[in-house]
Amino acid sequence: MQELKSAIDQFLEYLQKEKGFSLNTLDAYHRDLIQLTEFAGKNIGGNYDLESVMTKRNLKLFTHFLNEKKLKSRSIARHIATLKSFAKYCAKVKLLPFNAAKTLATPKLDQPLPTVLTASQTAALMPQEKATSFEETRNRAIVELFYGSGIRLAELHGLQIGTIDYRSATVRVLGKGRKERVVPVTAVSLECIKAYLLNRPGPAGPEDPLFVNGRGARLSRRQIQRVTATQLANVSRQKKRSPHVLRHSFATHLMDNGADIRAVKELLGHSSLATTQIYTHISKEHLRAVYRQAHPRSGQQ
Repeated sequence: MQELKSAIDQFLEYLQKEKGFSLNTLDAYHRDLIQLTEFAGKNIGGNYDLESVMTKRNLKLFTHFLNEKKLKSRSIARHIATLKSFAKYCAKVKLLPFNAAKTLATPKLDQPLPTVLTASQTAALMPQEKATSFEETRNRAIVELFYGSGIRLAELHGLQIGTIDYRSATVRVLGKGRKERVVPVTAVSLECIKAYLLNRPGPAGPEDPLFVNGRGARLSRRQIQRVTATQLANVSRQKKRSPHVLRHSFATHLMDNGADIRAVKELLGHSSLATTQIYTHISKEHLRAVYRQAHPRSGQQ
């Protein structure tokens, strides 16, 4: 078991230090590989030798095992992606003679359209009455910054006070793979942040965390998710109320209003244009919905 465990530890360290993967992603990879280890112990004679476990036959047996567990296609696809990445790394550093996972088949996935807010719902995120308390001003600043910049949860969580540039109306974020980018911020977002900082407890130097709790400690990702879900519940009945709903809404509304897809790609920090293509589909669906609702001969009653 020690050889397999050592290879997994090396792989995870590589992903963290060389690839800059987030802790959530590392945890997911680790869980998948621990499941492979447990499978090896129970189903291939308790043999934990790396080369014996990572054969094409055993990897296929493992994917068959995942199917028998009635896991969703998306979960199985993630497991297979983990196996491929792990086997590729092991072959690269000569822990394995070749990558036996290279030809594993990945199940086809339906790509559901992301949940987005309507323009009227995003307008309702900013109530008419003025926020005065620490929590009210902070929570408004969080959702406005998500929608006004399109940044990810991890990116907002890591912000410091000094990463906001009011003169250029931008925020500097550290994205996936520890890639830094500068993103424009709306005037509304900046006003919300200024109002929040007037109420913010604790030290407020450039290196201090931007969003904090009542004791002045950085808000956790889970706390930011709860804040976002609560704020979205005020304007939407949709079940999904994550920070990504605001990111999707940011990108979709840009596309609806004629933004170039390459510019949206850069704003979102996508490494591939293919990832950004989903927002063209959302815009098309939006146009179809408008047509069906408004055109007298669309067939809608």
